Order: sequence, then C-alpha cells, then structure tokens
Amino acid sequence: MLLVQRLPDIVLLVKPMFRSLLVLFVFLCHSALIGAEHYGAIEIGGKGVKAYVIDIDANLTKMTYRNGLNTSPQSGISEQYLMNSSMIKQVTSDIVVLKNALLNEQKVSEDHLFIIASSAINKIKNRLELETSIKNSTRLTLHFIDESEESRFAFYGSVPKDQWDKASMIDIGGGNTKVAWMDSNHTIDFFEVPLGTVSTTQNAHALDTNASFEQKCLRIINKELSSIKSFENKETLFASGGIFWATAYLKTNGHLESFVPLEKADFEHLIVLFSQEQRKECTEATAQCYLLGYYGAKNLVAGGLLAKETIEAMKFFNQKVYFVKDGAWVIGWLLTNTK
Repeated sequence: MLLVQRLPDIVLLVKPMFRSLLVLFVFLCHSALIGAEHYGAIEIGGKGVKAYVIDIDANLTKMTYRNGLNTSPQSGISEQYLMNSSMIKQVTSDIVVLKNALLNEQKVSEDHLFIIASSAINKIKNRLELETSIKNSTRLTLHFIDESEESRFAFYGSVPKDQWDKASMIDIGGGNTKVAWMDSNHTIDFFEVPLGTVSTTQNAHALDTNASFEQKCLRIINKELSSIKSFENKETLFASGGIFWATAYLKTNGHLESFVPLEKADFEHLIVLFSQEQRKECTEATAQCYLLGYYGAKNLVAGGLLAKETIEAMKFFNQKVYFVKDGAWVIGWLLTNTK
C-alpha cells in the first residue's frame, strides 16, 4: 500500500516518457504483494474430513479458513484394512458438503481445489471404491499419500523455516502418529507410530480385560513406544493434530495464538478432566464442553495419553514444545504439488 500511496509524488519526478513504464512497474509490484494464489484442500483423515483455504505466494503461506466434519473414517476401517460401504458413502457426502463451501462461500476456483487422503486412509485395500465414489460425486481426483510423504509435508507445513535444523515435528492424527526432523544431510527423516487418537480408542475397546479405559490405552501405547527414538539433540518440538489443538484450546480457554507452549501438566490436566466426563453431558458455553461435544471424552483421553507418553519417550518435556495453530500437512502438500 505504501508504494501505491506514494506513486503520484514519484511520477512527478520522472520524465513523461518513463511514466508509463514506472506505473506498470509499480502496478506489477503491487500485484505481486496482493496476488497470492487462493487454494482449497479437503483432507480425509482418520478423525474426520477437513477443509482448508490456503493463500500461497512467493514469500508467504497463510491459512485463511478451516472447517471439518468429525465422521471418524478410521472407525469404518476393519482389521483387514477395508473401509465399509456406509463409511465410503459418508466420507463422500462430507466431501461434497465441504467442496460446496469452498466453491460458493470461500470462492475457491475448482481448478485450485484438491482432495487428499492421509496416510491412515492410504492403507485401505479398497481404495479404488473410495476413489470412484468421490470422482462420481465431485468430478475431482482423490490423491493419496503415504507415511513418508505425510511426515515430510507435515514438517514443512508446521515448522518455521528458521527452525528446520533445530526442531522436530509431531503430528497425531486419527489413525497414526508421525514424527519428523531434518537430518545432517538436510533431508527429512521420520518414523511412524501406528496409533492415532481414534485407533487408540478402538484398540482399547477391543481389549477383553477388566482394566480401566485409561489403563488399556496405556498398555497399547507403551507397547508401540518401546523402541521409539529420542531427540535430545533438537531444541524444539512443534506439534500439530487434533489432540494438540484440543490441549491448547483447553489451556487458553479457546483463545489460541499462532504458537501455544505446552507442558506435561497440560496433557495431564486434559486426561484427568475428561476421564471424569465420560458419562456426563455438557451444555455450558465453555472450552471444556465444546471439546467434549466435538471430540468425545474417550478420544480426548486416548489422544492425551498418546501425546503425553510419546513426547515423554522422546525426552522432550525438558525442552520446548509448541502447538502450531496453522500447522497442517496439507500446506506442505500444496507447496509441493502446485508450483
């Protein structure tokens, strides 16, 4: 805006023959500042179907809209990695709703709209059935990514560039957990924990014991974390995913900032709070009631335990942990696939 406001003064100082060139130059500079590409992305994750609007230009990436429907696609996937037909129908319906919102309300053009299935959904054996259903209803192609790609995209979509060499990233989804970092060769390394918020809840319910829900979750989580790597050489852990959003939302009473510091006590508070809420209904206008209605008590407890135990196994609670409000692997995917 400063360039445009000062344009008349500048033009008066130059010869008439250069005026048109200068006006064109300033116009192009101004266009570059305000001409960010407007993209829409719909993500199919283990916990739900989410929509984003992301503006991208040469120097800045900004998420301007996010919405979601908590259908829990992971709950419709069998032990044989087949998504049942009713869940395929529901996911497709959710995508149609969110596509219409992006096109009609957010004014995203259809050629700038993408549908991507997360690594948890990538594992299903009847992918073609899901692809066909979505294609027939939206005319759009469904893109799939694996654990390696999602970890890389999540790292670039969550970790500030000046922190790439000094930080790790953790992303807990509905079906799995990804941890990524930049190694000494400046490439992204990662590992996956095959547990997410929803899958931990499912596995705990499947255990035929008299133990409490919390004890069942811990048994499942600790078994998977027995060989986890530590990251003592990294200074900071940036966290994305629903359970970190919920923990930060509870801590700030709904007043989220771009980066919210999280401590072990924050997860412990969430776990204790929602362990007591599993049989209650909540109608008050509080952060606690909102989270209870949005996620459900057991998913919050399972996710909180998974986050706490994973970060503890990584020996990160003695360092800095931040929830990234606008962190999402879809940002990394768009940056990679649209330029």
